[in-house]
Amino acid sequence: MALLATALDVPLSAGEGALATALMAGIVMDTATFAHPNATPRTLAVSAALVAAGAPLAEISRRLYRTKPDAQLRLFGRVLDRLQTAADGLVIYSTLRTADVEETGALSAHSEGIIDLLSQSAAAEVAILFKEAGPEATRISVRTRPGGVDATVLTALFGGGGHARAAGASITGSADEARARVLPEAERLATAVRR
Repeated sequence: MALLATALDVPLSAGEGALATALMAGIVMDTATFAHPNATPRTLAVSAALVAAGAPLAEISRRLYRTKPDAQLRLFGRVLDRLQTAADGLVIYSTLRTADVEETGALSAHSEGIIDLLSQSAAAEVAILFKEAGPEATRISVRTRPGGVDATVLTALFGGGGHARAAGASITGSADEARARVLPEAERLATAVRR
């Protein structure tokens, strides 16, 4: 979008820096504060131009990644309490139940970021969050380590897609049924990685 704004001769500083701030927030989210492989030299150059145009990078990062409402922290705690592993730790996973959101007073949007916590495992090649999306529907979010499993290979088996390191899919069935289908495939892919 920053490149489009530039191509259309819209100054990045438009709105007293509001445009630059909004565009920078998108980049920070998409790159996880420049931690994902999609943080290329071009991404960094565009980000530098946005900072020069008034985007407060440090404040954006703090608000998106280091500030959470108490209800969201309680929600994270429930999901982390269910943490399990498979394939000798090469797969790490947990489940977010619909009741968790209601009982913690969280919002559905507060579930964003849980998969990123799971993906911080030092040993796991694949991190999966099973999220109840209805009585007979489960959403999976998958994260993988660079140089290992392509997350889209796993999610494509269930009609999903995404990026090599971050992908997702919707599966018909309960979370228990989704785990029974997804985990064997995740284990197969994770154990095939050679480091």
